[in-house]
Amino acid sequence: MKAFAKGIKMVGKERTKPVLVGLSGGLDSLVAAYLLRIQKRELYAVIIASTPESMQDEGDQIFACHQSDTRIATVKKICEHLQIPLTIVRPRDEFTVDVMKPWMSARIEGTRPRKCHDCHAFRMNILLKKMKELGCGSMATGHYAKLVHLTPGSPAAVHSSNDLEADQAGLLAGLPQDVLSNLELPLSELQRKEVIKIAENFEIHPTVRSLVFGSCLPSLPKVNTWVEQRVPEALKREGDVVALDSESVLGKHAGFHTVEYGSVWQAPGKEKAMVVVASDWRDKELKVAPEGYFKDKAIFLRFCAWGEGTDFSTPIKGYIHHSGGLSDCEVLVSPRTLGGAWVQLSEGEHEFPLGETLTIFRRRGKNAKVVVSGVMFRLARHWPANKISIEAKGQDGRETVELDKDFNF
Repeated sequence: MKAFAKGIKMVGKERTKPVLVGLSGGLDSLVAAYLLRIQKRELYAVIIASTPESMQDEGDQIFACHQSDTRIATVKKICEHLQIPLTIVRPRDEFTVDVMKPWMSARIEGTRPRKCHDCHAFRMNILLKKMKELGCGSMATGHYAKLVHLTPGSPAAVHSSNDLEADQAGLLAGLPQDVLSNLELPLSELQRKEVIKIAENFEIHPTVRSLVFGSCLPSLPKVNTWVEQRVPEALKREGDVVALDSESVLGKHAGFHTVEYGSVWQAPGKEKAMVVVASDWRDKELKVAPEGYFKDKAIFLRFCAWGEGTDFSTPIKGYIHHSGGLSDCEVLVSPRTLGGAWVQLSEGEHEFPLGETLTIFRRRGKNAKVVVSGVMFRLARHWPANKISIEAKGQDGRETVELDKDFNF
């Protein structure tokens, strides 16, 4: 009788299963694998190459997460050196259905696609599926964030990492618990400069990629052809460009598929640029508004993922973390039903790109717990903006704060 199944090792009197490491081909995930290896953990590795075959040749200019043959060869070499079995997964058809088609639909509908967040969730779900297929006990990635369990076996709460510039807590916060509860983050206590130093063991150095997070699927011939082939003929026709506030016609567009939500549109003969904010496919109208349309003092969040243990009974003071974790905006979060929340700045206005993800933390700085992560929508207002006092839960207990009445309808 065999004492243990294949792939399970004895540690003291316990059995530990292997760890599946998700490799992006970048420096961070390779260092994560290395750190687990020197802990004598048994590892399997997966690299996800999902670029559609028709876009493979120009993949570096189309997808930030593109896996070229050269990049895959580098990963293979390092895995051989570390003696980690590597599997290459190519979910190209699934990627087209789950990531690219929703992006195209949002572009036609005049909304902002969540292409990188959708792609990230897509990859993490594939990693979880592969983890189960291989009989691994957990999976690991090179994210900069922290996962905190208040008690053994309790749901994971996402916190910011020790590197606020590189922090990715906001990216992880929207993932479901079946992913987070199986996830290990070997880089959570490190700063990226320390990771770069460790990577010198492989003679790997940071590289500048042609695309960064959020810039995938730009307007290139290959992308435009892909869109052109899938857009209904009725939506390829030109139509009027209309001012959102006055409904006056400012010019013509060549089809909804030729512009993106939030992109700049220059009216003929006008000095001030406008931004694309909506489209009406029935009337073939593209709606534009002056720059600053996305600036506001408040926003409504939908599809919210709440931090573990969040108290919904009172508004919560929190902070917006900008670009990689730097924080400077204090907000008041009012949880609502059906997965929604109202978010108001304590002062001034902020650029809220509608349709993108916003993450709010309990406090500034390192190891800050995520309060909520959600998709931004414009907040409708019906009442005059007079102030009311309300009791809110802050870092130092309950305190009285002022809230716009039009925000608390």
